[in-house]
Amino acid sequence: MVSVQYSNALAEVLHYLKGIRKEDIDKIPKKFMEHIRQNASKEYECNFDYNRPLKDLNLLNETRGIIGMICYNYWCETEEQKKKYLNHLDENEALYEKDLREKYNPDNLFKNTQKRFIEEQTQAENIAMVKYEKETFIDKIKRFFINIFKK
Repeated sequence: MVSVQYSNALAEVLHYLKGIRKEDIDKIPKKFMEHIRQNASKEYECNFDYNRPLKDLNLLNETRGIIGMICYNYWCETEEQKKKYLNHLDENEALYEKDLREKYNPDNLFKNTQKRFIEEQTQAENIAMVKYEKETFIDKIKRFFINIFKK
């Protein structure tokens, strides 16, 4: 019994392979294709544009992994192609890790927190509470006479 996530990924792989050339599909072993067909989810619907690159498609991570495995094992024919493919994967992984490092850098984690704390303090100082005192009737009369005498 396969998991639902894996079954959905196999359905996406099957749908993706419909847009691939017949020669490339013939390179995949029949047993593996039969495994994909048997375990693919029948209820999962996947619609994507075959004209868009694979990286732009909204695919499950498992689907990307299975397609990558197919590419490496069956579509890369020479050792040179396999090395080039692995180098490409390593470069992508390094870029992804670099982005994560910049986004969640543990070295700057506390610096950013301290900077935010200082900014919040200055904002709190700038927004001070103003005490509002209601003017009494006597104060209004005093102000009225003071204004008359000023003129």
